[in-house]
Amino acid sequence: MFDVRLQFSLLLICGCLAIFVTEAGSLVLGSIAILLLVCQSQYRLGFNWLLIYSGFVLLQYFIENYMSDTFLNIFLLMLSITLKTLPTLIIASGLAKVPSGKLLASLQKLKIPENILLTFTIALRFFPILRTESKIIGENAKIRGISFKQPQNWLQPQKMFEYAIIPLLMRTIRLADDLSASATTRGIDAPCQKTSQYEIAFRPKDAVGLIVGLSMLSTLWINKGVLL
Repeated sequence: MFDVRLQFSLLLICGCLAIFVTEAGSLVLGSIAILLLVCQSQYRLGFNWLLIYSGFVLLQYFIENYMSDTFLNIFLLMLSITLKTLPTLIIASGLAKVPSGKLLASLQKLKIPENILLTFTIALRFFPILRTESKIIGENAKIRGISFKQPQNWLQPQKMFEYAIIPLLMRTIRLADDLSASATTRGIDAPCQKTSQYEIAFRPKDAVGLIVGLSMLSTLWINKGVLL
């Protein structure tokens, strides 16, 4: 994997660019974000994001060219916002694979304020763990005969809320406390100089990530699919 500091910098660059680029530029931005995952040997994650991103792009193309409805215009706007957000999420998903200790040690070298560092680290760890927990809760609800995949259960929203939504909400609150306590135990708020078992240093392969990442700046000059 690339150095965490490089990944974090590329995440910030991608997030800023996503605000200003056109739809064509956003498409290029998404492609570069997926390529960054591939360059880090995260092939499965990159392939999954490729399927998701391609699905949204094809859905947008289909609605724009073959469907016309006032309601769909609102949905199309939401879809456009989603496509602009996805490249940043793709790069963030790569950071979520980094061990929390290495993530903290790397970001501390960037002199990031402790409160921002704690919030960012917990956020990156929160969603992957929440996804695992929601899967477990879904399997437990399925044993009780409650599943979103079964149409007959759509007529029983109270059971869906009781066996799926409420446990997930309760687990979400507990997860936030657990992750915060874990970070505190690791010494995130300790006033002394912190050490780490991880070797934090730039390597030759990070030059590849830097070149690919900086190519994101080309999206500023893309307008309607033409490089100006």
